[in-house]
Amino acid sequence: MKINGKQPNFLIITTDEERFPPPYENSQAKEYRLKHSACMAEMRRCGMEFMNHNAAATACAPSRTSIYTGQYPSLHGVSQTPGIGKSSFDQNMFWLAPNTVPTMGSWFREAGYQTYYRGKWHLSDEDIIVPGSQQALYSNSETGEPYPAKQALYERAERLDKFGFSQWIGPEPHGAAENNSGTSRDPGFANQVCETLKQLEKKAQNGDQTPFLLVSSFVNPHDIVLMGQKDWFSNFYAEKEAGNLPSVAPAPSQTESLMDKPRCQKDYQLMYPHMYLPQPPDETYRQFYYYLIAEVNKHIEQVVNALKQSSFYENTIVVFTSDHGELLGAHGGLHQKWYTAYQEVLNVPFIISNPVLFNQPKQLDITTSHIDLLPTLLGLADIDIEQTRTQLAKDHSEAQPLVGRNLADVILGEASPKEEAIYFMTDDNIEVGSDMTNMLTGKAYNSIIQPNHIEAVITQLPDISGDTKWKFVRYFDNARFYEQDQSLVDLGGDDAPTTQSPVSNLVGVGNPDGITTTQFIPSEYECYNLSEDPTEENNLLSPFCETPLDARILKALQFTLREQRKAKRILPQSLNEAPQKPLNQQVPIRR
Repeated sequence: MKINGKQPNFLIITTDEERFPPPYENSQAKEYRLKHSACMAEMRRCGMEFMNHNAAATACAPSRTSIYTGQYPSLHGVSQTPGIGKSSFDQNMFWLAPNTVPTMGSWFREAGYQTYYRGKWHLSDEDIIVPGSQQALYSNSETGEPYPAKQALYERAERLDKFGFSQWIGPEPHGAAENNSGTSRDPGFANQVCETLKQLEKKAQNGDQTPFLLVSSFVNPHDIVLMGQKDWFSNFYAEKEAGNLPSVAPAPSQTESLMDKPRCQKDYQLMYPHMYLPQPPDETYRQFYYYLIAEVNKHIEQVVNALKQSSFYENTIVVFTSDHGELLGAHGGLHQKWYTAYQEVLNVPFIISNPVLFNQPKQLDITTSHIDLLPTLLGLADIDIEQTRTQLAKDHSEAQPLVGRNLADVILGEASPKEEAIYFMTDDNIEVGSDMTNMLTGKAYNSIIQPNHIEAVITQLPDISGDTKWKFVRYFDNARFYEQDQSLVDLGGDDAPTTQSPVSNLVGVGNPDGITTTQFIPSEYECYNLSEDPTEENNLLSPFCETPLDARILKALQFTLREQRKAKRILPQSLNEAPQKPLNQQVPIRR
């Protein structure tokens, strides 16, 4: 496809932890959100909004790597997120390695594009490290003021060049330091993107017509995870004191007991304040989330305005999305995004915008996934996917066929939208690692009860239930991520580990990656009729459910899960030669 006779440019704007507005969003919250999102209204005005777009994996690192490789963690290997129980250097962390699974940068660079990345990366650990430590070299102050010499060092170092991108300035905006909060880093990220756009404008004025792909990756509203650090967010408390924040209603599921849900959810609810921060899911907590979305929208607006002032505005396709959502107290007061597959976590905003392609706003209602993004952008750019993959395979060990859908023809109006099943997976055990103690109290905590690894499908069953949309979720004990036998920590009081397994996370039963073990923990399940129960309060596979799920529907959902797993949960092919056994015959390895 060409726009005004030219191959399109791409500006990909992402936020972190921003969910699609849930169906229970109250009027005050919605009004505030719309008032503080003029940039989003502009994108929608000349774009297509995907109303049922979903993360392919969680949490941050697994999701981002899936977005930028077009593959699931089963292939790219980034299954864990550093944070509560482990650092980026932990033996339980697995990062994307160069020359394995190619990234979006590698795909587009191979096809002749200029490729740039600004902001949060989190596919691999590319920080410049202070010698003799595991401390990243900061490039800004606690208030976000840049350190010019250190930023220039990062830019010259080109730490992402091996992944097909240029101009990244670290360190990763991650961790407990105020320097790396979204509030401190996002203004600088916006300035960096605007600087790249200025450089591209200058090149264009000098006759360089090479198309570009530029990623603008923001952090907020991820600072919601730091709620409680009052000294860091004085502007928020000033806004609250002035009465400038809306009333934000709790999710109707916030009072759920979780007794009819997989057990790991209740365990996560109980364990969260022990392994992280006590964060009551009250109105202040919910207001902070909306405030953070409003703040990041200011920086997005700065970037979009810079693009509009350029000579290549009409020739640039803008993509907006988020890596995953946020529970925000839904489902029994749960936080963040782990150990569930609820809509608050999976359903994220997704807009494709261009003033030439769209002269009026459009919406797409079919179910889509982050795994579809890379093949769709390649399709919009008219890049020969198979030919490019063949070239990438010369220096990438896992340049396997992309498993997502190419929706370019649907976006361009050249094909009718077709509903297809999507697959979701997560093996992310955020609390497990070499340092399973609370960073504030220094007290040890337990890992979350098994089964807690998740795979899910969202689908329709037209031959059985028409256009009803179903979600079928399996919680299982993935033997690839087993832990050694360990004694449980007695937390005392009402939070004693009465629901924990006598042996924490011992090796499990056969699983999607083909590993079998002699011991097992039975799988647990959820099923929701999303058409009738959009807030996912009635688990149709709970023994407490008053209306059992139709056996035909269950059988069809089980079949769909197996088929989606087979098609999309592919495994590495670049294995060592004998005497090492094939991957599905290996003894389970530790994280």
